[in-house]
Amino acid sequence: MHVITSRDAWIGAELAERLDWQISFTNEEVEEIDRALRAARDRNLALLQIDRDTFPLPTVARKLASCAQEVERGLGVVVLSGLPIERYPDDEAGMVFWGLGAYLGLPVMQNPRGELLGHVKDYGRQFGQINVRGYETNAHLPFHTDGCDEVGLMCLRRAKAGGASSVVSAATLHNELLRRYPEYLPPLYRGFHYIRREAALTEAGVTPHRVPVFGQIDGLVSCRYIRAQIEAGAKRIGQPLTSLEIEALDCFDELARDPKLHLDMELQPGDIQLCNNYTVLHSRTDFEDWPEPGRERHLLRLWLTCRERRPLPPDFPQLNGYGLARLPS
Repeated sequence: MHVITSRDAWIGAELAERLDWQISFTNEEVEEIDRALRAARDRNLALLQIDRDTFPLPTVARKLASCAQEVERGLGVVVLSGLPIERYPDDEAGMVFWGLGAYLGLPVMQNPRGELLGHVKDYGRQFGQINVRGYETNAHLPFHTDGCDEVGLMCLRRAKAGGASSVVSAATLHNELLRRYPEYLPPLYRGFHYIRREAALTEAGVTPHRVPVFGQIDGLVSCRYIRAQIEAGAKRIGQPLTSLEIEALDCFDELARDPKLHLDMELQPGDIQLCNNYTVLHSRTDFEDWPEPGRERHLLRLWLTCRERRPLPPDFPQLNGYGLARLPS
């Protein structure tokens, strides 16, 4: 194993002092986005009918291509800002987000129901229940990755308090483990059986093979991690985690929470955060909502597949959400 020195091995405290991960739309680019939105709206296009051809962005496309490259092969995280989100009703904001996403990757479904554009808000559900996904609650979400190549979040409205977003470099966590706790890397490379949330109560409720936390091919290290699903998987199959495995997971979590290593940010209305799920883990603090209806914290979520897929080792299967979003034939 080697120390990772690529661009995605950043330190949060150092990244906070840089501007290369923060990109703003100009007034002219916003006008171009507005024109594309009006054209799509006038044609009554459904989300699946919005693509590069029906949402033309001749100038903005270059900026989005640069963002995609940064997320796929660079830092792994980008925040786009400058969209005047207050001028769009929520459904039109969704069209804008989907239209921009068409230039960043290929949209995939986010659950077995075929959800295309997720709504990250508090539905009053209880975090920790096997059939509840964290984004449906107001709870703190530990550092984790999602089941796709890239995840995008667009902020529509902020919470009254809390709800801050955090990201941490998987390569940096790997480097810290290699430098300080190398004994924990073998169990993380060996991996764990995951609960399969949507099939948790069936015979196929757990992954048949271990899913590695870290995988490496040709020197390229990738990460996949959801601790709650690891613990639920071990409980489901009746094979408790070993003391070494628990220590490794605890150490991984502790490093991710280190304020020096991760980057905290407050997404403002109109901001779009993009993360590579193989190189960046993300988290969220708990939050308190405004009491007035319609003012609640609300983010939109896109899951994307990269057009150029990341090389992964054979025991580290590529995730593609619940399948590519396609128009019915």
